[in-house]
Amino acid sequence: MLGLVIVSHSEKVAQGIKDIAEQMNNGMVRIIEAGGADEGRIGTNPLKIQAAIEAAYDQGPVLIFADLGSAIMNAELAIDLVDDQIKKQITIVNAPLVEGVIAAVIQATITDDVEDIIQTAIASKDLNKI
Repeated sequence: MLGLVIVSHSEKVAQGIKDIAEQMNNGMVRIIEAGGADEGRIGTNPLKIQAAIEAAYDQGPVLIFADLGSAIMNAELAIDLVDDQIKKQITIVNAPLVEGVIAAVIQATITDDVEDIIQTAIASKDLNKI
């Protein structure tokens, strides 16, 4: 099963994106949010991201979507903390957070080709040009 981790500086934003994505999901994607820092503060926490990665992992790829540069840095740190077996299955996807997550989840309902799912998420950058 594909795992997807949503990393946002805001717990509410991460949960909201997850709620929308779950409306598109047909059970093909395990979606876990890792929003906010400790005690509901704005920020990101590598240990929270590590736990989300481990919860999303189900013997298959895990895609991470993040909102800002420091979220990506903390996601990279979290990747360093997970087991090597999981580590080699993780990709941080360079796509817009909202559009990328939605596009990835929809594409995962069509195919299990991870590269296709990643490329669809990345292509969502151009949705605002339509």
